[in-house]
Amino acid sequence: MKVHSMSSYIQLATQIEKLKKEAEAARKREVAETIANIKRAIELFGLTAEDLGLGRSGKKRGRKASAKSAAKSTGAAKRRGRPPKAAASSKAGRKTGRKASKKRGRKAAGVDKRSVVAPKYRDSATGTTWTGRGKQPKWLAAAIQSGKKLEDFKI
Repeated sequence: MKVHSMSSYIQLATQIEKLKKEAEAARKREVAETIANIKRAIELFGLTAEDLGLGRSGKKRGRKASAKSAAKSTGAAKRRGRPPKAAASSKAGRKTGRKASKKRGRKAAGVDKRSVVAPKYRDSATGTTWTGRGKQPKWLAAAIQSGKKLEDFKI
């Protein structure tokens, strides 16, 4: 009786492995088809990463937003640190008798005085853009190494 159940287990384990391989092959096939469809649509409509909401304007290149920073930008994160000004003003100076004063030289939270610069170069294959400022992106440097010219990517 135990031998029968063990052979059933082995058969089931074999089937599971076979199904996993089939599922992975189907996934790879469907991902490739989906990427091809997306690339066609990007080319057809001339879309950029910014059009798709994938641009990183005003942020450091190469850093992805973490779940914590994404939650913070939506206001869903738990508030840490100093309480908001309204709550702080009632407590200000309570122990030492000092007046609540604004700190000078600090910019308001969320204010960025840097201006947004229009991109000057675009990779037609992926829609990725570069403003021409700072270090050349890897996709552009690789294309130039392969023999293309910077002017080929001018918008």
